[in-house]
Amino acid sequence: MANRLLGKLDEVSPGGTFDGKLREAAADAGLNSVRSAEAIKLLEDTGRIAVVQRGRRGRNTVIDIRSKQAITLEDAEAMLPSRAGKRNNRLSYEELGVAVVERLMSLARDDALRSAQVDVFASENTRLRERSAELESAFEQSAERETELRIRLKAAEEALERGEENLRKAFGPARPSGEEAPRPVEDADARAVLDILRSGRS
Repeated sequence: MANRLLGKLDEVSPGGTFDGKLREAAADAGLNSVRSAEAIKLLEDTGRIAVVQRGRRGRNTVIDIRSKQAITLEDAEAMLPSRAGKRNNRLSYEELGVAVVERLMSLARDDALRSAQVDVFASENTRLRERSAELESAFEQSAERETELRIRLKAAEEALERGEENLRKAFGPARPSGEEAPRPVEDADARAVLDILRSGRS
């Protein structure tokens, strides 16, 4: 395959340099685009040719033909990686074990980090819940205090009204003869006011 392409390139390149459409030359040699690319790579790797310019964007492919010698089976086998190299590239059981341990340690570190983050989030959530409960309790206490103050204010207003009524009764018009004397003032607040007024009159 590569030899057919090399022969075709040499045939259409009298000066030792191919300058044209590589696809046409490959088709004349019976190669499709995939086989042509493989053949070009093999010819480059074996030093038969050197690609000076690749045919892209309408440009011609320029190839310098350095050797017309056909590629042998030995040349192709020499390009393959050796079996010894393949054996050396294989992982030993020790290397595999080390890789597994390192991976497990990495996963353990990630898991520990995630666990720490979860603990931090849980602690923060607990703190916020406790703070919310404290605020709710303070709000309830404030509401209870407000209710208590309202009750006391209402009681004070009622006591004041009773005191005013008692004062009106105490300093009202003179009683006609035979009218019963007013009942003594029983409200403590009104009694204190009356005592003050009486002391001022004397």
